[in-house]
Amino acid sequence: MDVVLRMQLNVLIHLAMVDGQISKEEKKTLEAIASKHNVSPVQLEEMIQYPKPIESMGALSNDVKFEYLYSIVHLMNIDDEIDQREINFCQNMAVRLGYYKEVVDELWTEILENKHLKKNKEAIKKKIQKFNPYI
Repeated sequence: MDVVLRMQLNVLIHLAMVDGQISKEEKKTLEAIASKHNVSPVQLEEMIQYPKPIESMGALSNDVKFEYLYSIVHLMNIDDEIDQREINFCQNMAVRLGYYKEVVDELWTEILENKHLKKNKEAIKKKIQKFNPYI
């Protein structure tokens, strides 16, 4: 497993556990991402049992940073139960990725609308770029 995917899964695991438990929906999403990238269930379970500290993300490309941000906001919303700790975590991650924390609200809205309207992910990406002062 490459380092970028490992970092992304680790961030998602931290988010899923921030409220004290990983919901069935969150676990299913983590398993789907792992499976898509040929990460074995054993590897994923080990990552869940022994999460690593979240590393610096400064060296990631802007495209990868957007993918990280999109995936964490999507996971936050996956079980339809939003906890304030999850929102805080996502905002903190947005800042660590170089965005303003307000991007979480904007992206959350876009993801919810995307469920119904099937918006192009690239269009969503362009819309939220205004929340990254470094782009």
